[in-house]
Amino acid sequence: MHRNSLKKALFFLLLALYLFPCLALFSFLWEAAPAAAEADSGPLTAAFLLAYRNSCLLAAANLLLQWLVNVPAGLALAKLLPPRAANRVLALCLLLMLLPQQALLLPQYLVLDALHLLDRLGGLVLLSAFQPFLVLLYWAGFRQVETSLLEAAACEGASGPQIFRHICLPLLTPYLLAGSLLSVAESWAMLEQPLTFLQADTQPVLSTYFLQAANLRQTALAAVPMLLFFVVVAGVVQNGLETEKDPKEETRRRFL
Repeated sequence: MHRNSLKKALFFLLLALYLFPCLALFSFLWEAAPAAAEADSGPLTAAFLLAYRNSCLLAAANLLLQWLVNVPAGLALAKLLPPRAANRVLALCLLLMLLPQQALLLPQYLVLDALHLLDRLGGLVLLSAFQPFLVLLYWAGFRQVETSLLEAAACEGASGPQIFRHICLPLLTPYLLAGSLLSVAESWAMLEQPLTFLQADTQPVLSTYFLQAANLRQTALAAVPMLLFFVVVAGVVQNGLETEKDPKEETRRRFL
């Protein structure tokens, strides 16, 4: 009981830390709203809707491609590769996380130019496919899945996709939710890459649009998807903390 209360307290603390910058931003915009009201032409302008659509497409495509790339990478590092090789790859991921993103802009620009993907959202999606922090996150999640449980399911005749769906995914759900939240937040606030690889006039996203023109209502509309996504993820995580069943027993029940 005490442990569950401690988890809830930690959860609400993280919730407050996450929402504080948003509240601070809205308080600043609220103070600046009277000055901006004179030039306000309504929130649903054509340029804003185009930037809103592009940001939604970018966030959704990044999330799907990062699942396809980083989840198998985490599985391979945790269960398939020899420990020595896996440790070297993990060390490389840590090294890549220490590199400043600005140092990668020129190589990324040259790659997109060679592939003729400049000024296209697909180019940004391709650059965001491999994320070292997601590989480490999913590796940590797959490490929680005991090999004996997978072997037992295989002995009972379960195929690889069945094992992954009924055993790995339920145990990996908290890690997938955390990684998805980080992925969508990063895509929604991406600034340097769109400024470098996209033309703000033809392919704007919300981060580049707000550099040119914005008002309080547009900012509120831009914050709605992230807040809703965070509420959904937080609700699932909190529900998991309240129920707090044995994940192995729950997985066996679902599989059998």
